[in-house]
Amino acid sequence: MCGCDLNDRPSKYWEYRPIARKEHVCCECGSKINIGERYYLLKGIWDGKFLTFKQCEICKKVWDEAMTSPEIECICLGELWEIVGSDFEYAAF
Repeated sequence: MCGCDLNDRPSKYWEYRPIARKEHVCCECGSKINIGERYYLLKGIWDGKFLTFKQCEICKKVWDEAMTSPEIECICLGELWEIVGSDFEYAAF
């Protein structure tokens, strides 16, 4: 799905910030998103496939901060911590 080139961008993309009505798992860190917590719901169509991702609040903050860095061209959903390592942990707080 993602090789970090312009051809890998979704043809359609939606982003929501719902409150969890059931438990979910963050696609970045694998932590539990508990009932009642806000999270980021990312939906899109990549290569004709409809995919859904869920990010916890902390990973979304780190993601946003990392994407402002000139050293990072792109981050594939689900690969945040592999790309940024511990360089952006400060953004979570």
